[in-house]
Amino acid sequence: MSTFEDDVVKVQKTHEVVAERLRRQIVRGQLKVGDRLAPEEELTLTFGIARTTLREALRVLESQGLIAIRRGRGGGPVVTAPETAPLAQALAMSLQLQAATIGDLDEARQLLESQIVMRLAKEHTDDDLETLRVIAKDAARAAEATDRSAFGLAATEFHRTLGKRSRNLTMSTLSLLLQQLVDSYYKTGAATSDQPEMRRAARSYMKLIDLIGAGEADAAAEHWRGLMSYTIAGTGPDRPLDMYR
Repeated sequence: MSTFEDDVVKVQKTHEVVAERLRRQIVRGQLKVGDRLAPEEELTLTFGIARTTLREALRVLESQGLIAIRRGRGGGPVVTAPETAPLAQALAMSLQLQAATIGDLDEARQLLESQIVMRLAKEHTDDDLETLRVIAKDAARAAEATDRSAFGLAATEFHRTLGKRSRNLTMSTLSLLLQQLVDSYYKTGAATSDQPEMRRAARSYMKLIDLIGAGEADAAAEHWRGLMSYTIAGTGPDRPLDMYR
């Protein structure tokens, strides 16, 4: 009797085809985050494959962050949401191999984040504004205490939160990826900032929130581009991107 394994086109390995079938079920929502896959015995019968082939397929999905293999009693493969860190690392390596500069990366961030800011000014909730205010106040407190480490964390979180509040999943994900690439630069910049610089940045965060709250989309975007340009200027926009410094 012909099996699934016999019918696979020879140029594609069986475990890759099985992984693709399961991957399709996950991304289409047929299998949701937190769902357990069927037991090994059931999956091998369903696909007509050997246990070793199934395990190879599961390893592929695990490497892509789509499942986690839980050990022990009641364990097994469970559907998970892939983390963005591996994507950010791959993007960073690609950009660095192409000799991209910090300024090149930040220009892309400015274009994206200015659009996010404009969208927020046109469509936001009280919770959006309050969440941003809390972070801005954290930055202000860090500035008053000249706590450069805490200020760097607050600055990074402010950018991340803007992206998360964009209400556009693609923009939010891209913003998060780009922010991960510059996190270390922001922390380094904060480590060398003096108190007046940190105070000025914290006030700029508050002004942005006010502009968003007032619905002044163009002014908010222009203000944010100015702040981002100022920040990256101190880092050295012409320097090559180096994720392993």
